[in-house]
Amino acid sequence: MADPSFRQSVGGRRLLVLLLLLIIISLVIAIIVIVINTHSNRKKLTTCGRKEKGQYGHIDLKESDNPSVFRDLTSKEIEALMNYLHRQHSLNLVKAADMKVNSSYVYSCEMHLPSKSSAIDHLDNNAKKPPREAHVIIFRGDKQKPDIEEIIVGPLPNPTGHRPVPHKRKSIPFIYRPTTGPEHIAVIDMLNVKIDNLLGTMLEELYGGRLLNCDSKCLIIRYITPVASALSGERRRKTWYWVSQFAEYYILHPLDFAVLVDMDVTNNTIENIWFNGQLHDNLLGVLNYYSANKGSITKIQFPNVNTDSVSAAKQRGTPPISPPLRNPVQVSPDGKRYNVNDRHVNYMSWEFDFRMSTTKGPQIYDLKFKKERIAYEIGLQDIAVFYSGYKPMQAMANYLDSVGLPGSRAQGLVPGVDCPKDATFVGTTLLVESDGPFSYENVFCLFEYNTGMPLRRHHSYSFNYGRFYEGMETTVLVLRTIIVIINYDYIIDFILYPNGAVQVKAVSTGYVSGTFYTKKETKYSFKLHENLAANIHHHMFSFKADLDIKGNENRFATVDIETEDLPNKFSKNPDSRLIQHKFSSTLKKTEEEASYKFDFETPKYLLLYKEDDKTRKSYKKSKSYRILNTGMSKQILQEGKGNEPSISWARYQVAVTKYKDSEPTSSSIYSILDAEDPVVHFQNFIDDNESVVDEDLVAWITMGVQHIPHTEDLPITTTPGMEVSFYLLPYNYFDEDPAISSLNAVCIEPINKLKHKTSIKINRYGVAQNFECLPEEDKYDEEIKKNPSIILDA
Repeated sequence: MADPSFRQSVGGRRLLVLLLLLIIISLVIAIIVIVINTHSNRKKLTTCGRKEKGQYGHIDLKESDNPSVFRDLTSKEIEALMNYLHRQHSLNLVKAADMKVNSSYVYSCEMHLPSKSSAIDHLDNNAKKPPREAHVIIFRGDKQKPDIEEIIVGPLPNPTGHRPVPHKRKSIPFIYRPTTGPEHIAVIDMLNVKIDNLLGTMLEELYGGRLLNCDSKCLIIRYITPVASALSGERRRKTWYWVSQFAEYYILHPLDFAVLVDMDVTNNTIENIWFNGQLHDNLLGVLNYYSANKGSITKIQFPNVNTDSVSAAKQRGTPPISPPLRNPVQVSPDGKRYNVNDRHVNYMSWEFDFRMSTTKGPQIYDLKFKKERIAYEIGLQDIAVFYSGYKPMQAMANYLDSVGLPGSRAQGLVPGVDCPKDATFVGTTLLVESDGPFSYENVFCLFEYNTGMPLRRHHSYSFNYGRFYEGMETTVLVLRTIIVIINYDYIIDFILYPNGAVQVKAVSTGYVSGTFYTKKETKYSFKLHENLAANIHHHMFSFKADLDIKGNENRFATVDIETEDLPNKFSKNPDSRLIQHKFSSTLKKTEEEASYKFDFETPKYLLLYKEDDKTRKSYKKSKSYRILNTGMSKQILQEGKGNEPSISWARYQVAVTKYKDSEPTSSSIYSILDAEDPVVHFQNFIDDNESVVDEDLVAWITMGVQHIPHTEDLPITTTPGMEVSFYLLPYNYFDEDPAISSLNAVCIEPINKLKHKTSIKINRYGVAQNFECLPEEDKYDEEIKKNPSIILDA
């Protein structure tokens, strides 16, 4: 007979199981209801900015049939241009497939800006638009004495003639040309065969790979150091070609092996080999040296992709948060607050045009604030990177990145990292060593950005003198591009503030240039990893800022900050002195006086202004814009020596010159090789010492950062500490802060100012604070999977 207590126990358990089952079913039903409601509510929410367009949010990036005076060449214009050029028998042009060093072919073309006076007349006075023209660079290797020709072709889109580029040499020495596709490929093919045939076994024994027939363990020749005649002592075209192990990323797997090639129009020859810390005259000499010293030469194991991760840009290590949570994102609840029509932008009180110069990089034009032109042109001119080292490949590595055609090295910006996901992405069309136009995608991004920093604020606590808070967020418009020159990535921003200020910023990131570590490199580099060094170098940026303050008859002055030592008549001590600051203004009358080298002993404000502006109410001060260079870096190499003349612009942190159509840029694509006789010699802009009083003035601004690589630069240099900026700031230009007119501000004050404890009123000037919308769905990963050329062909 069963125990009654046992039956009660079993019954209790069944009841407990039933209760648990009911609880689980209830929870499941509740979760389903929540999910359904959430999904339903989500469907009711709109995407942020997805509503009927008002004054802003109009984005039209289509090529116009009537492009502005500043726009890049359109596809139709490039096609018509190339058709015209190939009909000119005197140019003897060949197609891209037949390009050789000793042939004649189009290297590049881009928009040729009209004279400033004709452009201004068209923009301001509705005069006829200047004809659109193209600036074409042709390599004439077919001539008995090869040279480089630069011509202007127009009018576009139906060209009928061409002429030499004005104010420039009609014939540029052929040895100054940038390294070209046909030449580079021919040299590498020659080196691969000659080196591998004679030294392949040696390379495999030492470095675990070879140049040809190497399967998965290959050595490659990619990185180069062009050698200017100012350093070689010969008017010859020479380049050092480095050998690296081909692993991600090859730039951090350098070997103690490089080859100096003398590159003639019809023949490339090996002049020297750097191997194991020594110069050798020929490949056979290297082989003999290796045979005699085999036991003492360090062997370098080929990288194992599974274990040697120092150079790979992939996640590793313990994550700071796991599982990962998504980063904060910024949304525009009312949609984009700017318009883009082709390449013309309107934003709040700002408007401007922009383009990508093939040879110089990003440029903006006709920059206006509150309908008044602040600058006719602001743009990058060149980027210089001067290295140092024991080996010739580093000691002679004085790079000027215009040689790489910066405009063609900017593409493939990635939403969510390079730019906010809701940015507007803009491409461009260029021609470089090809028969027709090539479209580059995601070259620029344009976005509005809340910096998280107040533009202004004050919180007054005092009961007796008024209690209130007033502040305004800093929201800016950013036009960004990122230029990739082999290993370095340069982020270039043009930033527009609501108070009429402009910031231009350059940030360096990417891979450091690795070199094989030896003890003789200790003056130039730390040891970063096994056999890896990365030598000290100086990044320098040249920018042009053609300011037009209340017209183009301007002056340049410095406000000099000094000290004065006075008897302190306010002290009871008769011997007391009062030492304080004062300032005085100095008008710069000539270009030499207006060329500024920073001196901490004599701090200054740099002002460009319109004299005697009588439109001000009662103030006698001239309307000015201040040039503030916060990215100053002194170039300490001796002037006039080595390759320094190619960067004579870097002698000055700011130099102000009279505008000339004959001085459009501070540098050229030939600067890396032309130091003995620069095609564009910036110092000449100053040496003619013209008047800069009541003239159309241009400011040439140099920024820079010294970089001594360290282990935290591996695998990729991070951006903190690598940014430089200059600002153009209104200075007595407005009667008060022009941003005070913005409704995107807040004012908080007590309802009863006479009571200690009282309610407050918050004035947000009608700007809604709450919103219910969803960020736009991120489909970028899907898009690049469908069109990988956005990234992989960059």
